[in-house]
Amino acid sequence: MPAAAAGQGDDPLEPASALLRRLIADHPHDRISLDDLLNGVGHRAFGLLLLLLALPNSIPLPSPPGLSTIFGLPMAIFAAQLVFGHKTPWLPAFLRRKTLPRDEILKFLDRATPYLNKVERRLKPRMGWFVGPTGERIAGLIIFVLAVVLSLPIIFGNFLPAFAVLLMALAILARDGLMMIAGWATSVIAVSVVGLVIYAGIEAVKLAVFSLFS
Repeated sequence: MPAAAAGQGDDPLEPASALLRRLIADHPHDRISLDDLLNGVGHRAFGLLLLLLALPNSIPLPSPPGLSTIFGLPMAIFAAQLVFGHKTPWLPAFLRRKTLPRDEILKFLDRATPYLNKVERRLKPRMGWFVGPTGERIAGLIIFVLAVVLSLPIIFGNFLPAFAVLLMALAILARDGLMMIAGWATSVIAVSVVGLVIYAGIEAVKLAVFSLFS
């Protein structure tokens, strides 16, 4: 199904969480691929896909097996496309073919929806510059850095970067500049915290090595 046709029925006032759940629930097969999602999300593609990619690590709930492990690279690719001003998302064929169990994703979305609704109730179009072309390019650059951070095997290092991406995705969807600023601020905190964790880990290794040979 062409992306344009799939997006014709999108209601701009429909909450992102409800739209995402509806698209996945309406999928006719047991497994859903990233290609299916790309073809289904229409004109809200970047925001919805980034939201889905960020959810597994930004909501305090168990996520479907394998959901977070295959999403770091697509997140970085989408972020780079935002930086360069692309209007529609693109993925290489090997990533488009990756599939996940539809029912598991739906169960996760059902559990995540109450958390998302708390944020979505505060969304409204405002401060348009921050979600305009320049603002989206800045967000893309930040999300690219956060996607790299998310791919690192850092204990407790995923929540804040993923939450920052989630805020920016919702800001793009709702054209909410204030939420975009909140996402940028959370990104600074996230990178600072992860940096401190990495620094503490390096110092701990140094101390262990020094103790071993002293």
